Amino acid sequence: MRSTFLGLFFLFIFNTYGVAQHPYLNILEDRSLRFDTTYWVNVANLLAFDTLHAWQEWQIAENYNFGKNRGDLQMITDLQALHPYFRDKVIQLIENCKKKGIEVSVVESYRTRAKQAEYFGMGKKYTRSAGGKSKHQYGLACDLVPVVNGSAQWEDKVLWRKVGVEGEKLGLRWGGRWRNPYDPAHFEWTGGLTTVQLAAGYFPKPKVQIYPCIDEDIRILRKFWEAWENEQATTSRLSKIKSLTSSLNP
Repeated sequence: MRSTFLGLFFLFIFNTYGVAQHPYLNILEDRSLRFDTTYWVNVANLLAFDTLHAWQEWQIAENYNFGKNRGDLQMITDLQALHPYFRDKVIQLIENCKKKGIEVSVVESYRTRAKQAEYFGMGKKYTRSAGGKSKHQYGLACDLVPVVNGSAQWEDKVLWRKVGVEGEKLGLRWGGRWRNPYDPAHFEWTGGLTTVQLAAGYFPKPKVQIYPCIDEDIRILRKFWEAWENEQATTSRLSKIKSLTSSLNP
């Protein structure tokens, strides 16, 4: 009876709000399936969270997408790739900026060690931290940029300061306060933990009681991060092999 009730409930929700347009639900155009309550419960679970393949659906950006050379490996721009507490702070920051008439885009959220190593190889103007030594590798840092008329405003320090101050109001650390390197795009939160502690496996836990499943969330995120690590490490190796082969056979 419980599964039947849940099935009818989800049937009502999906019919009412038009969820049949969701890409996962194209099959629902077959009206004969609408009374299979087991099917509806399974679909609801699928939509709630895919703990195996969700990382493949994360939003990404290519090089020069924001008007700057950011290396050949793709940038992960999806906020779902971040630590849940930090993710919500970044979402709030973007919303607060929007209320003040400032559009902000996500340049990069989680960053693999392979991507960090690529930046490290591009010189100190990109990063001074090798792979595994950036807060990005732990879902605790995010790069943002203010946008005006569709163009990223990298050099507008007045606009950067407005964004940075909004981030600091939310308890985030802003790279615009740093002298060397000056990194106004960078926002982070570690709950007081150092990079050494993060590398040892520790993760910050927010004091607020609105994340009852934080341990499970982090466990799943780590799986997704590992999947992306393997993906980009493989891409990086293949790129180096291709480059070497080209140099040997001009």
